[in-house]
Amino acid sequence: MDKKTALLYSQLNSYKVLVNKTSGFIRWALERVENPYVACSFGKDSSVMLHLVLLHKPSIQVNFMCKTETDLIDDYKSTIEWWRVNLKANINRISYKGWLEGATKTGISNNMPTEGFDSFFVGIRQDESVGRRITLKKDGMFYKMKDGKTRISPMSEWKVNDIATYMLVNDLPILRAYKREGFEARTTSNIPSKYPQESIARLKDADITAYNKLLKLLPDARNYI
Repeated sequence: MDKKTALLYSQLNSYKVLVNKTSGFIRWALERVENPYVACSFGKDSSVMLHLVLLHKPSIQVNFMCKTETDLIDDYKSTIEWWRVNLKANINRISYKGWLEGATKTGISNNMPTEGFDSFFVGIRQDESVGRRITLKKDGMFYKMKDGKTRISPMSEWKVNDIATYMLVNDLPILRAYKREGFEARTTSNIPSKYPQESIARLKDADITAYNKLLKLLPDARNYI
């Protein structure tokens, strides 16, 4: 999708209703929690969610989980800077070691500091996978988890075209991966332990300099070339 197409799509009544409905839900959710944060990967879904949340609560803390390889994989550094400069977003970069560095407790759930927060926004959508569709259908968009914290999922009903339109119309920063592969692409801020060969090969094709830096920083990555 390009900017011209996005502007046309944004005039559809269904799109306008979706944006207004989501904005209303975010406002409703914020009235029912005390100290939420936004879990943001700066991929397409969480970026749209972040923009909508900031319209209602500009000071909210934004937690971004990153590893040694994060800034090599895509242009996260400049993307995050855009949010800080243009929208004064309160972004907290949380660094932790990944599986390539021998960490035993990997994954966001094991490393996200949640002390003092009673809730969090997360940009998951029903059409991303069967698992997420089942989860969102079963638990809903405002779900109190076993640990007492509330998971708020405002993007549940959004489709890829809705996401792309919002980003383009609002001139939000778009990661290089989407520019290369389209908005259907899946992005990660790290080398996943599942099928790492694909992520490393994609980085090599996209940015050979970053690829070579990765091999120097994380020598074990050579085992997956």
